[in-house]
Amino acid sequence: MEKRVILALVLSLAVMLGYQFVVGRWITQPPVKKASADKNAPQEAAQPKKTEKGSVSLIKKGESVLAPQYAEEAVTVDTPLYKAVFSSKGAGIKSWVLKRYKEGLEQTSSDVEMVTPALEEYPLQDNLMKGASAEIIYFKPSKASISLNPGQKEELVFTRQSPDGIKIEKKYIISADTYSIQAETTISNTSAAPFDGQLSFGLAASVKFLEKRGGSSHKGPIIYSDGKVLTKDIKEGEETLTGRIGWSGLEDMYFISAIIPKKVENAKWSTATTRDLVKVTAAVPLKLAPNANASIGYSAYLGPKEMDVLTAQGVHLEDAIHLGWFTFLAKPLLVAMNFLYIYIPNHGLVIILLTVIIKILFYPLTKKGLDSMKEMQRIQPQVVALRERYKDDKEKMNRELMELYKRYKINPLGGCLPMILQIPVFIALYNVLGAAIELRHAPFALWIHDLSAKDPYYVTPILMGATMLIQQKMTPSAMDPAQAKMMLIMPVVFTFMFLNFPSGLVIYWLVNNVLSIAQQYYIQKTTK
Repeated sequence: MEKRVILALVLSLAVMLGYQFVVGRWITQPPVKKASADKNAPQEAAQPKKTEKGSVSLIKKGESVLAPQYAEEAVTVDTPLYKAVFSSKGAGIKSWVLKRYKEGLEQTSSDVEMVTPALEEYPLQDNLMKGASAEIIYFKPSKASISLNPGQKEELVFTRQSPDGIKIEKKYIISADTYSIQAETTISNTSAAPFDGQLSFGLAASVKFLEKRGGSSHKGPIIYSDGKVLTKDIKEGEETLTGRIGWSGLEDMYFISAIIPKKVENAKWSTATTRDLVKVTAAVPLKLAPNANASIGYSAYLGPKEMDVLTAQGVHLEDAIHLGWFTFLAKPLLVAMNFLYIYIPNHGLVIILLTVIIKILFYPLTKKGLDSMKEMQRIQPQVVALRERYKDDKEKMNRELMELYKRYKINPLGGCLPMILQIPVFIALYNVLGAAIELRHAPFALWIHDLSAKDPYYVTPILMGATMLIQQKMTPSAMDPAQAKMMLIMPVVFTFMFLNFPSGLVIYWLVNNVLSIAQQYYIQKTTK
C-alpha cells in the first residue's frame, strides 16, 4: 500500500508541476478554421477592415463612418508611473508607457507599452451609432498636455457638439499615484427630436502584441462575472458576455488593461477577435428625449499585475493573477513574500527565507512521516514474508498485515499523510513564484540576473537534480530493490523538466531539497 501511494504522489507532483510548462511551451494551439462565406449569415457580423496604415479596426457591414468634425489632436499626460497619449479621436488612449517596467534587461531596453502601436481603434475610444451609421467621434480636448507630481490630480475634458444637436462630453480624472483613471461620458440631446442609438467603448490590442509578451500564462480577454474570473481564448469570432460584469479586460502574463463599470446600465458586453485584432467592448443603448441626457461612467486600469496595487482597486481585480488550484494558500504566500521584500530587498533571498520558514513550520509533520517510514522499513521483512505466505488468499493476507501493523503500532499511511498535507503549500508557492510580476527582471546574485528567466548556465537545475537524488537515497523506503531503482529516474526527469523553468522556481526547489536533506540527517541521527 505505502509504496503505491508514494509512487502515486511523486508522479502526481511531477504531472502537476510540469503541466503548465509543457502545455504552455511545447503544445501549440490548433489552427482556427476560418468560416466559409455564407449568404445567409447575419449582415451585422464583425469584419476586419484594413486601413492605409496597415492597422485593423472592426467595422460592421452596412455601417458608414461619418466625416470628423475636428482634426485628430494628441494630449500628453506625464505622471510618475506612466506617460500616456490621449487622442481626440474618440477620446481614446493612443499610448500608455509604464515608467517602472522595461521590455528587457538591457539598459537600452524601452519601457513597457500597454497599447498596440498604430492601432486604428484606440482603447477607451467612444463610438456613437445612430441607426446604421457609426460615428467615430472627434472631440476637442481641454488641454494640450498634463504633467503631474506625486499626490496631484487633474481633469482632462473632451467635448463634441454634432450638427444634429447631440452634445458629448467625456471627462477623465487622472491621478499621479495610480495606474487607474476615472472616465465619464455624458450625452445630451439638445435637438427637438428624440435620439435613439448607442455608445460603445472598450479595449483593443493586436493578437501579435499580446502574444509577444512571453510566458505560458493566458493572454487575451479576461472577465470577472458573477464573482468568477473567466478567460477567453484568442480565436476568431464574436461572443456576447453574460452575467453581472464586475470588470472586463485584456491581459498577458504580467500586465492587464481592464474596464471597471460604475454607471454603465443595460450594456451589452462582448469579445471579438479577427486574425489580427482582439477586443472587449461595451455597447450602451441610448434613448434620449429632447433636452434629456445620460451619463456613462467607469474606471480603467492599465498597469502591472501587482497584488497590492490590484487589491487596492476594491473590485477583485487581484483575481487576474493566476495562482492555480490552491489560490487560497497562494495569496497569503505572495503577501508574505512582498512583506519580506520590504526588509530584504532581494527576491532571491526572500525566496530562500520563505522556504526556510515553511520548512520550520512543517518540521513536526516531516519528523512524523520519516519516523513512520523507518518503522515500516524495519518490519518490511515480516511484510514480505506474510505476502509470500498468503499470496493465494488476499483477504487473509490483508488481515495478517493489519494485525502486524497493530502489533507494532504502525500506521501504514503514516509516512504519506504528512507529505500529502505539505503538497498543497509547495504547489501554491510554486505557482506564486511562477506568476508574480515581482520576480520579473529581478536579479539574485552572480550569474542570475532575472529570477523569472531560466538559469542561463543550468547550474541550479543540475544541483536541484543532484540534491533530489541524495534526498531519495536518504529517505527510508519499504519498496523492493527493483522498484527503488525505477524511482531513481525521477531526479533525472525533474532535472530536464526544470532546465527551462524560471530560476526563482528552481532556487526554491533547490533550497527546499537542501533543507529536507538537513532535516532528514538530523532526524535520523537523533531518533533511536
